[in-house]
Parts: sequence; C-alpha cells; structure tokens
Amino acid sequence: MLIGIVTDIHDAVSPLRAALTALRRRGVEQVVTLGDAFDSYRRGEPGVEVASLLQEACAIGVWGNHDAGLSHRVSVQLRDEGRTEL
Repeated sequence: MLIGIVTDIHDAVSPLRAALTALRRRGVEQVVTLGDAFDSYRRGEPGVEVASLLQEACAIGVWGNHDAGLSHRVSVQLRDEGRTEL
C-alpha cells in the first residue's frame, strides 16, 4: 500500500489541495495526516475547507496541538489555548 503523509497544514488550503492532487497522481492509496491541520475553529474560516479536502481524501491520522478544537473531550480553557489533554 502506498501511503501519503501530510502534516502541519495550519489552514493552508491551496498547498493542501496541491499536495493531495500530487499524491493522487502518484497512486497513493491512503492519506495520513500527522496533525496541526487547523489553526482556527470558527465557522467560515479555512479550516472548514481543510476538513472537507481531508474528508474527500479519506484521510486518517492523529490530532495535533492546533487541532484541539475538534476534540469533544477537552476543556474550554485548553481548547482556547489550542492544546489537548494528554
């Protein structure tokens, strides 16, 4: 299985789109994200498009410290700080 890795996207939609296109062209079968896909958690921010692109690519992966806002089990204080509980 050919695996493609993306990491530290930080809401950068255009580079992510280009990377996913390049990975598809190379025949990648599974996209893995190693975290920090997002910098913002607000509606209308680039994170929504980043999430859509990763979902369309059927990406799997792990949370980064910037992705804490997507976790349902962190306190408001930690979510605001952008860190996850270990």
